[in-house]
Amino acid sequence: MYHKRLRLGIVIAALAAVSLVAGACAGDDDGGDEPSAPVTKTAAATGTTGGGATTPASSGNGNATAEKITVSMTENKFTPDKLTVKAGVPITFVAKNDGEAVHNMKLLTAKTEGKDYSSELMVSPGKESSFTVTFSKTGTVKFQCDYHLPDMVGTIEVK
Repeated sequence: MYHKRLRLGIVIAALAAVSLVAGACAGDDDGGDEPSAPVTKTAAATGTTGGGATTPASSGNGNATAEKITVSMTENKFTPDKLTVKAGVPITFVAKNDGEAVHNMKLLTAKTEGKDYSSELMVSPGKESSFTVTFSKTGTVKFQCDYHLPDMVGTIEVK
């Protein structure tokens, strides 16, 4: 009798997990294929966001300060989806879910940095998750939402 209840509990838990993932993938595409404006933030210069606002990129005393870059996550889209940062500067990424489905932001850095960096596994609608990365190598880094591949992807150019 105990084993039957245990099996039933496992089946119910598995169905709940499948339902959660299926719900996360149910968001509809906004249909927009227009490219996002790249955001550039470095410790050596002033960064410019796609809207034209500038953000100071260093403290002015010769020491680099951590940069903060907010990336909006909506159904099947990161905004911005192209970023430029400077190697050796700590970058705090804020993955902000402005959509209706669960999202995450995962940087595919295992080959270059020794591990992948990521927001929380599931960032619920209206919530955000922060993580900090200091890139040690230059090049292009890809990032993705694990729930909405192949559409929800982006790149970071590390200079």
